[in-house]
Amino acid sequence: MSAFKAFRVHTIDGKPVCRFETLALKDLDPGPVVIKVAYSAITYKDAMAARGVGKNVRTDRPCVTGVDLSGEVVSSEDAQFKEGDRVIVTNYKLGVEHDGAYAEYARVPADWIVPLPAGLSLYEAMGLGTSGLTAALAVDRVEAAGLTPAAGAVGITGATGGVGTLAVNMFAQRGYKVIAISGKRDQQDFLRSIGAQAIIEREEFLRERAPLAPPLFAGALDNVGGAYFDRLAARMQPYGKLAVAGMAVGAEVTTTVLPLILRSIDILGINVSRQLQMKARRRLWERMASDLKPGKLAEISRPIAFEELDRTMDKFFDATTIGRVVVEVGSRAPQPRPA
Repeated sequence: MSAFKAFRVHTIDGKPVCRFETLALKDLDPGPVVIKVAYSAITYKDAMAARGVGKNVRTDRPCVTGVDLSGEVVSSEDAQFKEGDRVIVTNYKLGVEHDGAYAEYARVPADWIVPLPAGLSLYEAMGLGTSGLTAALAVDRVEAAGLTPAAGAVGITGATGGVGTLAVNMFAQRGYKVIAISGKRDQQDFLRSIGAQAIIEREEFLRERAPLAPPLFAGALDNVGGAYFDRLAARMQPYGKLAVAGMAVGAEVTTTVLPLILRSIDILGINVSRQLQMKARRRLWERMASDLKPGKLAEISRPIAFEELDRTMDKFFDATTIGRVVVEVGSRAPQPRPA
């Protein structure tokens, strides 16, 4: 049985210990489809799992982390897939309760797998990944709720993050005026280059405290939570659509119901975890390969070598990471046979 490289998190004396190890297929959680992983990515959830922040990975045994992967099927006991199929897996229990993407091979249930749509490369799929799926669902839901570019501007918080940058580009390409909300002054030119027509600095955005402020946004995507949600809600236009996808600054919200009642705004929850049905998941991936494919994906994503994975995690906590970080997992190691 051929060996391969994997990045696993161990819990030792209650603390996470991350390291590269040599594994065989028999060491991975079982699954009927074996995938040779080409690329993965780093999400905030992956960084939290590696550093023991929150409960983002199982602790009863070592776990290969990584919630996003793209690659090629090596073997399949499920008729839905065959050797050579190029595929994507994101979320479900991958990299959290089930050995995930940070290994040269993965074994997963067939029901977690999305065929790679025409129009996307394996690299581009991980330039999108969970972040792209989240941004695409936000666009999809606000459009389904009736928002059009003619209605007015779309505000996006956390605009330099993975979800934020992809959402800026996607909304802009759909014809919306995008207003990016960011505390990174040195990234304003970058935000404009990917589609933001205006930028509000974080301090200015949070300064106003009135429960109803002058209306500015017809639509919005909040990737941050906390006070940002309150300020977005207060500045929504009548019948505005506010999508909520993140809680980087916290899950608690202190706000009022006045925008919901007096301006009739809609709150749309965005969740692309295991509860997102496969039919909807595939449809969103098809959109990301066509009308929602970011034209600035090459600028938004950047690759790192597999060996750089661990030291890159900390950048997600000091707020220096911009856009998507794609991990080049694939190797030239001989393909192992199924256990």
